[in-house]
Amino acid sequence: MSQVAEQVIAVVSAFSETWNRHDMAAFGGLFAADAEFVNVVGLWWKGKAAIQGAHEFTHASMFKNSQLTILETEVRFPVPEIAIARSKWLLEGHVSPDGGALAARNGILVNVLAQREGAWKIVDSQNTDIVEGAVSRPQ
Repeated sequence: MSQVAEQVIAVVSAFSETWNRHDMAAFGGLFAADAEFVNVVGLWWKGKAAIQGAHEFTHASMFKNSQLTILETEVRFPVPEIAIARSKWLLEGHVSPDGGALAARNGILVNVLAQREGAWKIVDSQNTDIVEGAVSRPQ
């Protein structure tokens, strides 16, 4: 694996590490100022402040005790200055809005990263739950 790919994976690892510490200031620091984020239910946040604020809100409630595990990540570079990182994840320990325990969830997180101010920053992110039993057409 190239050193550049390792740098991108380090950002993805920091995504889960900051999530698991519930340190949303550090989490927000992974994003570029003009980043966008679409979550698993289709909420679309525009700008680092909105992304961080939304996660601060949910980490004070439904994700307060959650743990996010990145299971695997694949990185590709469509051009040298842009990285696309796709990660399979497992989320445990989260609750419903009314406080009831929820079953573990699996999903795929897509982060698009770009070099900003000498570091890889997330410029776009989209999270998708994996729906068990979904069927796709054979290839």
